[in-house]
Amino acid sequence: MGDRAVTDDTSNGSAQSTASRSQLAEFDLDSSDLSALVSDCAIALIDADGSVATWNAGARHLTGYEAETIVGTHYRTVFPAAVREAGRPERILERARAEGTAADEGWRIGADDSRLWVRETVATIRADGEVGTPVGSATDLRGYVWVVCDRTDDYERERDLREETAFTESILEAQPDLLYAADTDRSLIEWNEELERVTGSDGAALAGVDPLTFIAPEDRDHIGEAIKRILEEGDRVTAEARVLTGDGARIPYEFNSARIVDDGKVLGFTGVGRDISDRKARQRQRERLERLNAVVRTIDETMVTADSREEIETAIVEEFPAADAYRFAVIGRASGATTATGYSWEPVARAGIDAAAADEFASFVDPPVDADGEPALEARAVQRYDHLRESPIEAWRRHARARPFDAVAVVPIVASDRPLGALVIGADDPAAFGDREREVLQEFGSTVGHAINAMAVRRLLYQDTVVELEFESTDRRDACVRLSDELECSISVDHVLPLADAVFVYYLTVSDADPDRVREVARDDEAITELRLIDADDDESYWECVVRNSTITDLVADYGARLQSKTVRDGVAELTVHVGSSVDLHDLVDAITAAYPDSRLRSKRTVERPVETRGDFRQTVESMLTDKQRTALEAAYHGGYFEWPTRNSDAGEIADRLGIARQTFHQHLRVAQAKLLSAYFGAPD
Repeated sequence: MGDRAVTDDTSNGSAQSTASRSQLAEFDLDSSDLSALVSDCAIALIDADGSVATWNAGARHLTGYEAETIVGTHYRTVFPAAVREAGRPERILERARAEGTAADEGWRIGADDSRLWVRETVATIRADGEVGTPVGSATDLRGYVWVVCDRTDDYERERDLREETAFTESILEAQPDLLYAADTDRSLIEWNEELERVTGSDGAALAGVDPLTFIAPEDRDHIGEAIKRILEEGDRVTAEARVLTGDGARIPYEFNSARIVDDGKVLGFTGVGRDISDRKARQRQRERLERLNAVVRTIDETMVTADSREEIETAIVEEFPAADAYRFAVIGRASGATTATGYSWEPVARAGIDAAAADEFASFVDPPVDADGEPALEARAVQRYDHLRESPIEAWRRHARARPFDAVAVVPIVASDRPLGALVIGADDPAAFGDREREVLQEFGSTVGHAINAMAVRRLLYQDTVVELEFESTDRRDACVRLSDELECSISVDHVLPLADAVFVYYLTVSDADPDRVREVARDDEAITELRLIDADDDESYWECVVRNSTITDLVADYGARLQSKTVRDGVAELTVHVGSSVDLHDLVDAITAAYPDSRLRSKRTVERPVETRGDFRQTVESMLTDKQRTALEAAYHGGYFEWPTRNSDAGEIADRLGIARQTFHQHLRVAQAKLLSAYFGAPD
């Protein structure tokens, strides 16, 4: 310390200061006796110049300074350097002269540089011996009494308490939950700002208010019972209730409460209320998804056994309103789009709503220009329109208020990116049709579309009257056209087998082309990724060819039609397509010519096809089999040979039973299987 053991004499010299200290020493105030009365206080005398005049054991104990070190140094010695430089010690003495006494609190520095927080009082000693009265003239000032009390422990306790209080208050204010405490009369005694914000209440007005005031009336009874259990039985209670907000809304909260006890006496209860709106919304979404999945499963089962598109559509619209989550369902069919008006949509089935209302929902399928998002049929994606009772679109607002719904989802029914129609579903909940629900509906729309399309193809196989379309194409987008053109040969497409999206296996018969030349040309075609020679003779070769590209076979199947035959001669393809009566021929022809522009429709006619019964098929197969082949096939079937991997007999056992060699049995069986499959797949004998 800069002033330690240093005399701070005034211009009157050491003699005057010594004389002043001598006068104070003769002063009849025994500071030694006084400081002994209080262990954490010290009393010393300071002369008129501010230098320490007397120092006793109490002051030494408090500060660590010995008398020979501190006596004669200025009072400022015990202050921290920054405080000394700011002139604070001199201001304390000046205030004492002017007012008689001056009190101060702050840090002081001990002999070993230790710090202690003190509360000190400086009082004047007048020349006439009076203490603690103002002194107007320097000649009337004899010195000062300096009383110093150590309050370090108190200061640190207060500091810790302040920090704890500030920490607690910061937690309370930062806490997004409602915090509250009430007495045994159910009167609020403590709360945080979140309670004020949510309820829209002024802080002062909350004191003494019954917490049930802010609970929805229908929830008050069970919350009141919960409070009773807390106060009377000491239960820790978790309960849910809706809180009434300042703007009239009802927010679901979960309350966790316990009672307040002091020395066995129940003082009240306290707790935390957490907004569970998001959790409730997630719970509703889970419940809606469960109900939606149940609806979808039921409809899936119906689609498997349905015989017509009408049956599928009826099942869909009846199942959705039967579930609690939905109010109504309307399904309609789509026809081709135009740039001016988009897709046209015609309702064909409905449930939960009358016919006139069903027609009104066309505005959701083809929404006004000021509606959010793209139309569902154009985007091929589920569209949601919510909070319809407050919708800015007047027609939607009127519909929603006239009928019990507040949200609508439009589900496109799509097969291979071709819209077949749209399902419109209504719900009461304005937050219905969340992201996960829309994902399920999106997949459902595709499933329905493919089911309808597959049904059209399946029905085509059993129709005795079909429309036959013949096309001619030189479009080199077709791999077979390119191959035939390069080889100057004829190619017959015997079968096309789909493997994955845009990956197909072609089975081709190539005439008038050397197999080595076929391999060479195919190798240069980027769309042909694999080629395998199955068989060859002098004039023809039979190939398995993997093509990575869209095919006309796949395209016509998307429209419920079937490629009956396809041959290509020197780059000119002739295609025969069979179409069922339910297919829109105009859309199909447009789709083919759009995908393959160098194609044209050559003819259209209705053809009669013989209907083959199960008996006809059986008779055909039996006519193809020899007696030995039929016997081998029957013995293998009924003897468990085909029950792999748990078959009950092997080829040797069956051969022994028939009395033939094992090799002979295998030969008969393989030939019989080949004939059976030829009859099924329509290949020549």
